[in-house]
Amino acid sequence: MTVHDGTIEGMKDAAPCCVFSTPMRDGTLLTADVYGPLGERRPVVLERTPYGRRRTAQSERYAGMEKSLSRDRIAERFVEAGFIYAVQDCRGCGDSGGRFLKYLQEPKDGADTIGWLRRQEWCDGFVAMTGFSYGAACQMSLVGCEDEEPDAVIPDCGGFSDAYRSGIRQGGALAMKQATWAHAQAIRDMVASGDILAADALRAQDLEQWLLNSPWIAGHSPLENAVEHRDNLAAFWQAGEDSDFWRAPGLWTDKTKLAQSRTPSFFVTSWYDTSSVSVIENFQAMLAAPKRLVIGPWDHGARFTSVGGGVDFGRSSVPEDGLGGSMLDLRLEWLQAVRDGRALPLGVTYFEMGGGGGHLDANGHIKHGGRWREAASWPPDDSRPLTLQLSEGRLHVDRVTAEPSRWISDPDTPVPTLGGAINSGEPVMSGGMWDQNAVFAMVDDAENRSQRDDVLIFMSAPLEEDLAIAGAPFADVWISADCPDVDITMKLIDCYPNGPALNLSDGILRLRYREGFDAAVMMAPGEAVSARVIGTPCANLFRKGHRIRVDIAASNFPNFDINPQTGGPQGVPQKRQIAEIKLHSTADEPSLLTLPVRSVQ
Repeated sequence: MTVHDGTIEGMKDAAPCCVFSTPMRDGTLLTADVYGPLGERRPVVLERTPYGRRRTAQSERYAGMEKSLSRDRIAERFVEAGFIYAVQDCRGCGDSGGRFLKYLQEPKDGADTIGWLRRQEWCDGFVAMTGFSYGAACQMSLVGCEDEEPDAVIPDCGGFSDAYRSGIRQGGALAMKQATWAHAQAIRDMVASGDILAADALRAQDLEQWLLNSPWIAGHSPLENAVEHRDNLAAFWQAGEDSDFWRAPGLWTDKTKLAQSRTPSFFVTSWYDTSSVSVIENFQAMLAAPKRLVIGPWDHGARFTSVGGGVDFGRSSVPEDGLGGSMLDLRLEWLQAVRDGRALPLGVTYFEMGGGGGHLDANGHIKHGGRWREAASWPPDDSRPLTLQLSEGRLHVDRVTAEPSRWISDPDTPVPTLGGAINSGEPVMSGGMWDQNAVFAMVDDAENRSQRDDVLIFMSAPLEEDLAIAGAPFADVWISADCPDVDITMKLIDCYPNGPALNLSDGILRLRYREGFDAAVMMAPGEAVSARVIGTPCANLFRKGHRIRVDIAASNFPNFDINPQTGGPQGVPQKRQIAEIKLHSTADEPSLLTLPVRSVQ
């Protein structure tokens, strides 16, 4: 049913915009703007969003732009390329009806929308999807779908492979970007509904203190006036074990169906994006479909600048300079090639960070540099493991026996987050690459000492030659504690000689899940247990003379929720206790860092 027919102000060719109410299988009506000449049959590109269909993502910018492109300008590009462009408010968002159930509602609603589009006289039967972040999750919930599968997808910095293992939880801990996202989205919803007083009241809450006093559940949450967001978040927080809850469509992709799907898929992510693990896993799982993967060095969608965090990666890191066009250009070219049946660019294009001088530029950014590389698959075929032992503050190639390294973990003063693969964390945490010495650890290069006594620092000798890595580093550690449950975190760092120490990858494991995420196994006091902490994927060139560093701690806050260290249930406010933790490393049972090393070319 057409509710309104008109034009969008500012469109060069006055491409028409019609507003449609699209019926879902349960009768709920979702609202969509449809751009293009509806008097002729064309292929359709669909975008679905919870942020308001007239609002565009922060990623929709050309290089150097301070603000995102308007929705009408984006629509104009798609229409000029020969498509009809439809953008829809997700259920319970914008002008769409129903109740917002984060992620879980998107498979059925997406399939119903594609089916409806294919039945319209102005659609030639071809329906592709695009979308950033949450919009990517909307796409991946439909790939391999038995109802209505899109003809092509471009999951841009999002789309779950397994939300329990990456995206909502990681290593058994909750990614607190889910809380900061819910807080920010509740404010946006209140503003959109005209309830400015409620939005101002929520803004006035001390978000950092609320995160410190988490978890958030009914009766103990700043989101009491945003019930849908409060309850969605609480469900994620309290589902501590891997269970059927996490196998729901929208939170998990069926790898068998992905392997069989022939949907052309263009994946995009970056090293400092929480989507990187899921995007890469989904790319790897698609065996029959034509597929492409681009991995940049950017923060979440910030590919319009060469700066990420406190570092400048060089002009070539921007798609216009390094990839031959803006991300919008590349998306359009991919969709046109799919539509026309032309050959598609395939394989992996990734940005290998490093190679810069490490000095500050005129704007105070560290020059780390990097370059684009090509690979047929991920990780690159020539990657091989290099293991280094963690002991007495050093990373050793040879195996040695050392006294245990001891530290204290106080849940009330957790180790602060500084950069990493983080989305939607503002204003309390920022993603990206930062100098871990100057801003956080203040490490004495000779003594490996930190201002904090709750972080263990292990450093290699200066490298005698360049060393490149591409893949996911991990640490196999032997840990004992005087509490039944603690977290172990790891952070991989590139240390310049007498210069900055730049974070490359980090990971976390809640030790109650060291034997499997489906059931908790508490620790016996003083008993050493083995555990693997997997870091986020990365690619970096360590120059000759640099040192490899890994930091081991028991918290990374507010990136991840605080472990009370009592062994109590997840997602329930409870007392906390201080833990004494030891890392053990002997020649027979070494604690090891494994790096995915590749040939330097």
